[in-house]
Amino acid sequence: MSKLLILTVAAAALGWVGCATDPSIEPATPHRQIVALTTGDANQLEPFMPEVTSRTDRWGRHVPMLYAVSPWGKTNAIQFEVPEYVHGRAPGDRRRGFLFSGRSLATAAKIGGVRYASLEKPQWRKIAGGLALDNPLADGLTIRFRVIAYDRMLEVRMGLTNDGDKPIRNSWAQICFKGVMEPVLAERHPTSSWMLADDKLITWDAAGQDLSWVDKERADDGKRFKRSCFFKAEVGTGKITGRTRLDSKYPQFRLGRKVDLPALAKADADKKRAVVVYSPTAVRTFYNVLQPCYHADPYLGEVPAKSTRWTRTYLMFVEGDLEAFMQKLSAAHKKIKAAKEARN
Repeated sequence: MSKLLILTVAAAALGWVGCATDPSIEPATPHRQIVALTTGDANQLEPFMPEVTSRTDRWGRHVPMLYAVSPWGKTNAIQFEVPEYVHGRAPGDRRRGFLFSGRSLATAAKIGGVRYASLEKPQWRKIAGGLALDNPLADGLTIRFRVIAYDRMLEVRMGLTNDGDKPIRNSWAQICFKGVMEPVLAERHPTSSWMLADDKLITWDAAGQDLSWVDKERADDGKRFKRSCFFKAEVGTGKITGRTRLDSKYPQFRLGRKVDLPALAKADADKKRAVVVYSPTAVRTFYNVLQPCYHADPYLGEVPAKSTRWTRTYLMFVEGDLEAFMQKLSAAHKKIKAAKEARN
């Protein structure tokens, strides 16, 4: 049976450490099945303590960040940017754009423009079992985060409050997870990341697509890359056409087959250690070799007026049989989908 590393969230600056035991923040069924995947006999590895911090760019925007020391080495680091972007059609706006961007105005404007910036500098605060942050924007919009700790998993809840009079449409968030100095995340070639398709582990060349062009994008040191190269895989069933676009500023690759669930695993060479990011509502997995960063971005869809919609994203540290773990995660994902369809 796979062993999963102990993961305990903490905010060193806030002097808090602990696990999610408060019933008010326990995930509702069937999300408990995800938590159950990370239970079992603990191994002897020590837990690690993330540090909650932030940065403010030269445009005055506040970008919440989470930095963590890896459980596989006290000098290694992992980073969250929450969020990198929040997308959607703003109330009354037919154009698709960004409700929020943690990037510069100039960068974001090239790919759609920024609708709103933070009205103030929000601060992380303690809640039972974790941390919370609320980021108010204009027109009654608020981005909300709840970071919840379990023994071997981190749960990031992202919510969008719409206090306006019109719905927000087609909304989703990019939660950017980056390996900074963690060796398991060091190899940037896309074939070191794994997904599940037809109940088997695959990587980005699984549809017979040529990945030889990727090495031509490497920097002079042979390890890093000169620019972003984006890899995407759609989730679901049915036919899809693979595509590689090398004529754009940033090469883009789309896998020519669909994957079983919105989860992306980054593993070491032996697939004995892996970091898995998973969001039940995501519609694709996403990888960028430059950072490198790993995504299963949560999708909110429409947020009606005077309402709040929530999503969950899970980060799990896995040891052992990665394929068996992903199969169990896929079974839990199917139950989550069935429960959602029954509610609707």
